[in-house]
Amino acid sequence: MAGLEFQQKQIQSQIQIMSQKQIQALKLLAMNSKDLTEEIYKAAEENPALVITKDKSNWDGTKISSATASGEVASENFQAALEAKADERESLQEHLLSQLNAMRLGATEKTLCEKLIYNLDAKGFYILAPVSLLDKKNKLQTPGLLEKCIEIVRQFEPCGVCVANTEESLLVQAEQKENAPILAIFILDGKLKFLDPPRPEKVLQKIQEYLLEQKKLFANSQNEKYKNLNPVIQDVEKAIDFIRTLDPFPARNFSTKEIHFISPDVYVEKIQERFQENQIEDNIVTSGKNSWNVRLAKDNFPQVSINPEFLKLAKNNSKNSLSIKTEIKKAKDFLDTLEFRQNTLLRSCIEIVRTQTDFFLHGQGNLVPLRQQDIADKLKVHETTISRMANSKFLQCEWGLFDIKYFFTNAASKKNKTISQDKAMAELKKILNSSTGKKMSDKKLSEELEKLGIKIARRTVAKYRNKLNIDSSYNRQ
Repeated sequence: MAGLEFQQKQIQSQIQIMSQKQIQALKLLAMNSKDLTEEIYKAAEENPALVITKDKSNWDGTKISSATASGEVASENFQAALEAKADERESLQEHLLSQLNAMRLGATEKTLCEKLIYNLDAKGFYILAPVSLLDKKNKLQTPGLLEKCIEIVRQFEPCGVCVANTEESLLVQAEQKENAPILAIFILDGKLKFLDPPRPEKVLQKIQEYLLEQKKLFANSQNEKYKNLNPVIQDVEKAIDFIRTLDPFPARNFSTKEIHFISPDVYVEKIQERFQENQIEDNIVTSGKNSWNVRLAKDNFPQVSINPEFLKLAKNNSKNSLSIKTEIKKAKDFLDTLEFRQNTLLRSCIEIVRTQTDFFLHGQGNLVPLRQQDIADKLKVHETTISRMANSKFLQCEWGLFDIKYFFTNAASKKNKTISQDKAMAELKKILNSSTGKKMSDKKLSEELEKLGIKIARRTVAKYRNKLNIDSSYNRQ
């Protein structure tokens, strides 16, 4: 019976070790090169059986070896991208924190304000819903205190950050100006669509219809401060002129990231050699007469291996040999997980290049629909593995440096077939770059795209336009 119990414990121990190894493999896969470098050094510090053999993670990109002429040209392009000047402007976070530190606040208030500040993206908008920032274990962090902290951050300069979107940013700016017309605040309070188009007569008509509809409702939910509104054309003109003075992106002049260079994790180089089918290597992708070499950047994190001295000690029959062998086993497991990360990254990018050959031939605007699940199916792994692979990883090709997530794009409809959002957005940008396109409403843009066989709704047009950082027809006037 005792022997059976021992066997069960041994099996459970093996399952646990396997699970820990898998967890570590997925952890390394999700890391960017900076975090991976730190993890490798941490592992080497904790386990003397591991030794750093080479570290060029701080390499400045002054030399990239290449065996072909085309590779040398590509290397020069890569080097130029890596030597691009970093954004040295003060970050939005630094600017807001300096104002926060000048205030006398309680510890809980200050903590929440700091969380809110670090939760802002490049436009000053929320990344996560503010309520998710509350620490449930801290009873002092209440929704009410969170609202108070939001108002504190909104009082900082630049006015109009710590908001959900552009409409809320404009409303916050208007409410903080003493000369803001009540009608302007009314329009910005969830009714910005009234300004499409921003012609006073049309806007007045929409407002009057809305107010009339509100009066007919049994339970009038209209805000008390708007109940006496009875605007005329001059009020609308004044409101529109005031709204034009506001900035839809008040954080645009700040850098939101620390000063650093992004280095590629994967290189995709177009090569001139002709390949026979049986000559193609695993990392060579071909499409017709075109071929690309897909390779990992091996110099952006340290190279690590088993300490040879430990291997020698393990052969001795000393009393410490068991603990030495245990450390060697841990070291080999770490190297296995590191190899899994690199292998998954390379194989995934090879499949991305095979699918997106039009992009690698012609550049942006030529992606085809591709889901993370599609790559997962080809590699026979779970979709979350591909999600971790793409996290904070970058691919360098002749068209520039791209976040690997860029190559995954949803489908948009075109007649009886699908095209990618990238293609649809490229066509939208062409229309908007025309002299007449700059004044088109989203509805009109939807109609123009349909003429090209791309059928997407007005709301989808608005979403694509926002992704392109192009203002609405009102702001393009």
